[in-house]
Amino acid sequence: MVVIAKAPVETTAVKVAAFPVIPHSRPVRLTIPAIGITSYVGRLGLQANGQVQVPTSTHVVDWYIDGPTPGQKGSAVILGHVDSYLGPGVFFNLKLLKAGDTITLVLADGAVTRFAVTKVVQYSKTGFPDRLVYGSNGTRSLQLVTCGGTFNHATGSYESNVVVFSHLVSVTLPKR
Repeated sequence: MVVIAKAPVETTAVKVAAFPVIPHSRPVRLTIPAIGITSYVGRLGLQANGQVQVPTSTHVVDWYIDGPTPGQKGSAVILGHVDSYLGPGVFFNLKLLKAGDTITLVLADGAVTRFAVTKVVQYSKTGFPDRLVYGSNGTRSLQLVTCGGTFNHATGSYESNVVVFSHLVSVTLPKR
């Protein structure tokens, strides 16, 4: 997408919310009310070839363990299947999310992090922006990733990925 500004854009300072320090803790439950998702959260690492592992179940999502805890500074990433030959997967309706929809993650230590969707983008797998999705961008972000676009019957996979970008809006730490 190319954006061309026709007039100078004025900027103003935006106050960034101060969030508490979130200790390292794995996410255990994901909820997205707008599309009716409540899922246990598993864990994924890297394959021997350096690519992120593929979720083993179509019914739950998985957190990429080499990224930050959701809510910590950086890009946390959760992956899930869109479908399988057995039917819809946990992220079947992910592409229907809109800016402002909420995503909630409960962490193993009892903390609750809430994110607001900023945009939903489909990328060709051959042009997937790894650094944009997985890279540390200096903010507290969460990306959700699934397959999308055209299904290629010859390869048995989709030709694109759907990525939901979101940013942290609140944190509730467990009472100690």
